[in-house]
Amino acid sequence: MDSLTPSDLFSPSKARQQRAQAQDWAHIDTWLQYKYSGRTIPTFERNDETLKVLRELSMANERADEEKTMQERLEREALKELSERVVNEEDSRLLDALSAALTPTGAASLHALASTSIALQTSTHSPEALAHALIHHTSVSQALSNQLLHIQTLQAYLSKQQSLLRMQLQELQSNPAFSPSSTLQRQTADQVRQTKHLRAKIREYEDKLSSLQLTQQKRHRSGSSTSGIGRGADIGSAEAIAEMLEQQKGLQELRHRVEELEKEVEVFGGLPADKESARKEVGRLEVEMDKVRRKRDALFEGLVG
Repeated sequence: MDSLTPSDLFSPSKARQQRAQAQDWAHIDTWLQYKYSGRTIPTFERNDETLKVLRELSMANERADEEKTMQERLEREALKELSERVVNEEDSRLLDALSAALTPTGAASLHALASTSIALQTSTHSPEALAHALIHHTSVSQALSNQLLHIQTLQAYLSKQQSLLRMQLQELQSNPAFSPSSTLQRQTADQVRQTKHLRAKIREYEDKLSSLQLTQQKRHRSGSSTSGIGRGADIGSAEAIAEMLEQQKGLQELRHRVEELEKEVEVFGGLPADKESARKEVGRLEVEMDKVRRKRDALFEGLVG
């Protein structure tokens, strides 16, 4: 039996488990001392498996002792009842005379009637009562047989499903396809970093675009108010517009790239940061997906049927 460690003192569940094991071992020691009656108890390893086996053995022994005590009490009561029963000599002579006067067919019928009453455990010898009791026993026996057959079928189905689930669990635990990549955490961090970088770029380009639009509006207002704008200014405005359109195109491409990265990151958004925890979460989701798929197949088969 494991002793309490300093860490167990701060864990109520572990301390409670240790107390329960100590009580079980105390009960087992008392039972063994009673069974060996002062003799030396053989040494054995004190662990959880030994405790479980000894506890089951003590419970089975106690049940056997109770059954033996009940059987001895019933035998004593039956013996006492037989010893106290007083046999009437006249009834005995009358019974002998009736038995001697019966024909072989009558004696066989009387014996059959008595045997049937004893087998059906009825307190009367009326043929109608015996017939009703026989019908009742037959119906009960048939119902029990049907229930037993149903239980056997259900047990076979459950055993088959258990084997199937064990195979699926083993496949989930051993198949590398159901385990997350070893670089999943690093990939998620890289994608998050790229997303933040692209968002900063988008804000920067939006600011530049707003500045260019404001400059263009000012130039447009100044061009409409003065009529002496040279050809060089027109060429500068065209180049500025072309540059603005090019930057706007790049901005749209960056925004599209950011949206794609956000979608990729959202797929892993609900997973824990720890690799083992993420792997367990993926396994649990795979099991739930398999349950939903089997439920869908069952519903489809029911609709087709």
